[in-house]
Amino acid sequence: MVRHFWHQILPRVKYRNPAIPMQVTRHLDPLGPAYLHIFTSKTPATSVGISASSSGTHEAKPTHTIDIKTLTDSEILEKLIEKTGAEMIQATLEELTELQEITEFKIKAEKDRVEVREKLEAQRREEELLRLARGDVLASA
Repeated sequence: MVRHFWHQILPRVKYRNPAIPMQVTRHLDPLGPAYLHIFTSKTPATSVGISASSSGTHEAKPTHTIDIKTLTDSEILEKLIEKTGAEMIQATLEELTELQEITEFKIKAEKDRVEVREKLEAQRREEELLRLARGDVLASA
């Protein structure tokens, strides 16, 4: 899905390639075209630039254009790598460990949220029952 690519994969690509300018131009028409424009130059500092837009309003002509409308996020990444000749960098052991810790933290956080929600709901039910037992409902009606 294109949205997943922009929100999940592109930030990682940007992080790993800080010297490469990348720009996302969004459009409001979800039924319109969706292109990934790749601009390359001969200067090493800006060897590859990535831009996504529906209107193609970039000043230079793109070196490569990929229609990403029907592609999944992994297919978009594959085509980007193919067109630019980029190399995949494998995650280090430290990064993999950190990702595992984050995943475990998210699982624990969700369990904690459920537990807290259940406690609050039980407390509210108890308070409501106490109010009913005291006859406070008549006074508030």
